[in-house]
Amino acid sequence: MIPNTERLVYRRQFIIGSRYFERDDWIHLPLDDRLFLSVHPDLPITQSFRQNSQLILLGYLIDPEHPDWSNEEILQDIHQQCSSFEQLLQGMDHCGGRWIILYKDGKQLKLFHDACGMRQVFYTVQPEGMWCASQASTLADHLGIELDENEDLQTFLHSPQYHHSENFWPGDGSPYCGIKHLTPNHYLDLHSGKTARYWPRARLQPIALREAVQQASNMLIGSMKAIANRSEVMLPVTAGWDSRILLAASRHVSSHVFYYISLHPGLKKDSTDVTVPSRLLARLGLPFHVLPSIEQLDGSFVSLNKQNTQMRDLAKSSIIYQHFLRSQGKVNITGNHSEIAREAYYDYHPKREVTGSFLAKHARLGKQPYVIDSFEHWLKGIRDAKEKWDINPLTLFEWEQISGNWGAIYVSEQDIAIDEFSPFNNRKLLITVLSVKHSYGLRNELYREMIREMWPETLQMPINPLPFPKLLKDLCKETLRGGLYYSYRVLQKGRGRGVRKRKEETT
Repeated sequence: MIPNTERLVYRRQFIIGSRYFERDDWIHLPLDDRLFLSVHPDLPITQSFRQNSQLILLGYLIDPEHPDWSNEEILQDIHQQCSSFEQLLQGMDHCGGRWIILYKDGKQLKLFHDACGMRQVFYTVQPEGMWCASQASTLADHLGIELDENEDLQTFLHSPQYHHSENFWPGDGSPYCGIKHLTPNHYLDLHSGKTARYWPRARLQPIALREAVQQASNMLIGSMKAIANRSEVMLPVTAGWDSRILLAASRHVSSHVFYYISLHPGLKKDSTDVTVPSRLLARLGLPFHVLPSIEQLDGSFVSLNKQNTQMRDLAKSSIIYQHFLRSQGKVNITGNHSEIAREAYYDYHPKREVTGSFLAKHARLGKQPYVIDSFEHWLKGIRDAKEKWDINPLTLFEWEQISGNWGAIYVSEQDIAIDEFSPFNNRKLLITVLSVKHSYGLRNELYREMIREMWPETLQMPINPLPFPKLLKDLCKETLRGGLYYSYRVLQKGRGRGVRKRKEETT
């Protein structure tokens, strides 16, 4: 039986609307005479006031340059330096964490979130006014909004592609009538209900590999120090690049980190994602915890989280329950969003014409008309991204659609149990790595140099080693798929130098 279930309902969520969301212990704050903010008591709220403006922070901020600073100190420092909303947007670039910022002055009331949109925002304009919340289902339940009966949408919602993609929802829509999702790199005007893109704002300025290594390494180290100063932290370590670079970045706080891997029905003890980190951490003289799989989830826990987030039925869902039982009060550190920096999609398709159909196919969402139309709508604003900003559209696709939509689901599902921190959810860090001129394999060479810079001994074990049968299978598959180029990619991957397409951490 789950104790204190009332406190767990909509845990770490918020609602903005024309009236308060009346629940016990929730924090209430008027935004103006039309909009009112309601915040769950486990979602931190911080305010900063100046003569002509007010900032409200929901969640937490991390400043890698000042790892000892609190939410209040970071927010006030930014507010002091920014005299307009436009300056604020740019002034937040160096901040990591998982957050939403509300900006209020005499005329404006606007909202935006962290670089990858991990503190999600859903919104709708109703006859009574504007509404926002952490989850589309929360808005739908509170306002009595029905599922959208659009034929193409319903076909996609009941398709095998939707199920097999772990409920990846394309574009800025949702299954509900009139409820939309705020895309990363966009802000929301709470008076008009309209959104606008605010990044990219200029062309990326190329930087040398060595300069990128030093800058990015310092940001990762500062981020790890900052979160370790704030909370008890835990870091899952696999055989992959993303957890290896975070392990290296944790060197100065390693005595305060709980290194682990969680077994689940899709991950067994003999997996390389268990055996490789086990051997590596032993060589480093650090404890490594292999947490056993939980065979059965408590039914009341599942029902509660389905109410909160429409929790999916996945093998890794047992990890959320494991965190709920064993990790209360801790922060889980992950390498999610590192795929953006490594440009995995670009590396697989460097010269393809990017269309809605192409994106639907390679997101494994088939030929669903709703998906294609959603991606075409998103593409309208970024088709000239390469010429205008020197960013490949596929990189923005990984950022805004894969990370911003699919990647945000699991983070929200975990809110009932634990908060999450990804050091790569930092615009300045992503810009730094993306500003290194791209060539095949260079991203992972950059990562290798960063690891060597931060903690060279963590390179003692191979990264993403492929067993020979798996290597041979992939080689045959990619040869049939795309000829010599893709075969070469598999060989590079087998040597631990290529990139793998997205794979969520087993956290």
